[in-house]
Amino acid sequence: MKFSGFPPFVIYLSYVGTPEGVITATRPDGGYWAQRVRDGGNDGWLRIGDARYAMQATEILGDARLPMLELYSGKTRLPMDIAVGGPDPLRDWEVFLWTPR
Repeated sequence: MKFSGFPPFVIYLSYVGTPEGVITATRPDGGYWAQRVRDGGNDGWLRIGDARYAMQATEILGDARLPMLELYSGKTRLPMDIAVGGPDPLRDWEVFLWTPR
């Protein structure tokens, strides 16, 4: 995923594709890319192989995150209620849905 704007910012992420869009999740640690989306830098390009897709992120809040996190858990094999590699279980992570723009 490459964010629009300056400075150029590229991240490698785990994702789940759905008919509605692409689900990504991040720890609730005040990280740079989640804040950049919240500050209006929600346009980006998703590259899968040689194909690039213009996308826009929307943060999913509250309990609406949970079904998306369940899908993410199934793909990444991270358990919903046990912290792995950090202080926060997946259930507490922040969720973004990327849709074509």
